Amino acid sequence: MAMLPLKKVEIRRLFEEAAEQYPPQSEVTFLLQSMEDPRNVGSIFRVADAVGAHEIIFTGKTLTPPHDEIDRTSRGHDRRIPWRRIARIDEAIETLHDEGNQVVALETAKGARCFLEYPYTEKVCLV
Repeated sequence: MAMLPLKKVEIRRLFEEAAEQYPPQSEVTFLLQSMEDPRNVGSIFRVADAVGAHEIIFTGKTLTPPHDEIDRTSRGHDRRIPWRRIARIDEAIETLHDEGNQVVALETAKGARCFLEYPYTEKVCLV
């Protein structure tokens, strides 16, 4: 069986149909603290766009756009996802709580709950 590549229009239609059939259950924000490698920041922009994130918040030493390496790694997604800088992590968390966000730390530690099974609220921030 031969497989043919999909055209951009067909891919866009598939994404639009999936978004209608499976609407987001939570408004997701990402909080990055002192992420100094611009390639990691660029990758987060791509992930954030893929999951339909509301925004990204940068704290501490985290690099922000405009930055050539972030732009290159994000493949332009840094221009699609809203972002803001809040200098300190404690201020960022307080602001997020004031805006009605549940703040959840992601961890790979032994005994950590699987992120797919977590009971997220309507507005959630992943740290």
